[in-house]
Amino acid sequence: MNAPVTASRGTRAGLRNAALLLFMITTLSACVRSEDAVDEDGTNPPVADTPTTGAPADPALPAPADPAPADPPPADAPPMDPSPTDPPPADPPTLEPPADDPMNPTPPDQPPPGDPMPDPVDPNPPMDAPPLTDLQVFEQTLYPVLREPTNFCTGCHGGVQIPLFAAENVMDAYNALVTQQKVDLVTPENSRVYLRAAVDRHNCGGADSCDRIAGAVLTAIQSWASQAAPPAPAPVTAAVSGTVSFADAEEIALPRVEGNSIATFRFEEGTGTTTRDSGGSGMVLNLEGMTWEPDGGIRNVSGKAEASAADSRRLFDAIDASRAYTVEAWVIPDNTAQDGPARIVSYSVNTGSRNFTLGQNAIYYQLRNRSGNTGGNGTPALEADNQMVATELTHLVATFDEASGRKLYVNGQLLQEENTADTLDWQDNQIFVLGNEVTNDRLWQGVMKLVAVHSAALTAAEVQQNFDAGLGNLTSLRFDISEAVGEPAMVEMIVATLDGHSYLFAEPRYLGGADNVVFKNLRIAINGSVPIAAQAFRRMDVVAEASGWQLSPLGAVIPMAMGPDQDQFQLVFETLGNLSGEPDTVAPPAPPPPLPDTDDQNYGVRSFSQLNDTFAVLTGIEATGNRMQTLYEELRGALPATNDLESYSQSQQVAVQRLANGYCAEVVGNNGRCNALFGDCEVANGGQQNVAERLFDRFVGTELTNQPMRTAFTDELISMLNDLNCATGCTGETARIALAAACSATLSSGAVTIH
Repeated sequence: MNAPVTASRGTRAGLRNAALLLFMITTLSACVRSEDAVDEDGTNPPVADTPTTGAPADPALPAPADPAPADPPPADAPPMDPSPTDPPPADPPTLEPPADDPMNPTPPDQPPPGDPMPDPVDPNPPMDAPPLTDLQVFEQTLYPVLREPTNFCTGCHGGVQIPLFAAENVMDAYNALVTQQKVDLVTPENSRVYLRAAVDRHNCGGADSCDRIAGAVLTAIQSWASQAAPPAPAPVTAAVSGTVSFADAEEIALPRVEGNSIATFRFEEGTGTTTRDSGGSGMVLNLEGMTWEPDGGIRNVSGKAEASAADSRRLFDAIDASRAYTVEAWVIPDNTAQDGPARIVSYSVNTGSRNFTLGQNAIYYQLRNRSGNTGGNGTPALEADNQMVATELTHLVATFDEASGRKLYVNGQLLQEENTADTLDWQDNQIFVLGNEVTNDRLWQGVMKLVAVHSAALTAAEVQQNFDAGLGNLTSLRFDISEAVGEPAMVEMIVATLDGHSYLFAEPRYLGGADNVVFKNLRIAINGSVPIAAQAFRRMDVVAEASGWQLSPLGAVIPMAMGPDQDQFQLVFETLGNLSGEPDTVAPPAPPPPLPDTDDQNYGVRSFSQLNDTFAVLTGIEATGNRMQTLYEELRGALPATNDLESYSQSQQVAVQRLANGYCAEVVGNNGRCNALFGDCEVANGGQQNVAERLFDRFVGTELTNQPMRTAFTDELISMLNDLNCATGCTGETARIALAAACSATLSSGAVTIH
């Protein structure tokens, strides 16, 4: 029997390096190899793992012999680590162990030398990757679909229109979707962001495009839902009411004021190409480019609803006799960008002639009316000062009477009025039309739930009554709280379905025999879970002193889950009577990520004081000691606080516009200042060019490095003057209104505000 081979220290180092090099070249996984025996080709044969000390050996394997002890190193020898002075390693020797050598047996579960290597086994497999966070799953599934430009989400919801679920910042987009319940990971088909394209056809480019987008959104939500963590169980709390559903609701019949109604359209047909007055007048509207809403109403996509000339004449006959009227509408605008104004309800024949128009001018509602004070186009319009257009169900009312002129109400609130005597000057050839101009060039997109025309000006109280009456689908639900109070008691709330995707809960009231009952932090639970957003009563902290006590005048809009036939509701309280439950669990918003480093901007917007000083110098109006100082103090908090152009917002532009309106009103209100700026405080026939060029020279300037094109700028001003009844010249009040508008448009433009 051959004696076992013992390698020297240098030889061992050489073999170790050779084995490591071979491992790197062939990318084999780690296998246990002998340093002291090799095959003829220089590779190590596989050997059995050596049992751990103290562990029983495998009886099928022969016990290995004890290796021969190495000579002990001399006392002054260096450590056994490889020495840099060792000679270069020699090539591995070719050794062939005898086939019957008990020192080198072939393990029964290994192939003999020369056979292919078995599949390597990693002795330390990697751990499972940590689960993705919900934000990461959203970023990989739905977020790319929302950010895709051809899906039309980023144009509005990427940074202009709330909710910002397509924002460039993924955290902002995620928070907008989750906190406002725009996705339903339990039932993805109920997700609002999907239904807007699939059912509402909301700004998605036509039926084929809407179907494509809806499919992509639904697939992404389903993928998100399949990877999402299971929802947390509903909190266990003692302070809850009994469970109710719409099957327990009682109808509330709030009467509408309709004594002088000429026509009321409720759009209840649900199918077909016409809709009829539900009040009995027989008026018919022909529909084109419109679709029926599943829960009632019509959606204008690309067309209009128009009456015949004969039916339209009914309005003229009734209102010409009464010398007063009201136009009323329940609508849901598609966006806050449509203007012109976009025609919601109009009695007109083209863009230059009308009896009245109730329209949307971007973020404002306005009323035009043909009268002795306005002219054939009904301008200047009466426009709300406050930004009131929102993409939600809205009640609009416009009235006119000859004693006080025009009034404009939104959701029961008077926003603007003239308080000026005026006279109707209507024509009998105008056409009644909804959602567009008769000439199809002032499209309004959105949903109409109700449109009515009255032959009297509703009073403020009557407007409020019709707002309170809503669309006639109000009911009440009573939530049992007897257990908490200790005797029969309940909370009654007004409830209603709104747009097919949400519920209204309003005006909770305590009913019961016990006095001084404590109510704190009321939230509405739906199907056992409490939505985060829109819980308007979560700050409630009130003691109901007696039965009938109103707990809150507010209303909350809660997202629909499975629909009115299946959804069930509870009221959850932090404190209810003597019981304590779950406190408000809304987590504080995550801190925003740090802003990336940006290069210094070459351009900036003038700050509040810079704007005020600039407007004063350009118009020649003193900034202090008059009405401008009062207006400036009122607007200062809404004007830009810094020069950062990237943080400039739409609301700040509205404030800039109002400040410019004030300065320009001061100019045209004084003949001397008006003549100094415009040359003459009227617009001569053909004099529009002179007005535009004076404004450009005074406010914009010339020979600047970056500025608007003179011709393009003045052409826009001339077009504005023509639209304001100065196409063939104008004088008096008409001229002052047109000149003030042109002045304000120039003064508030980027040519002045950006530097």
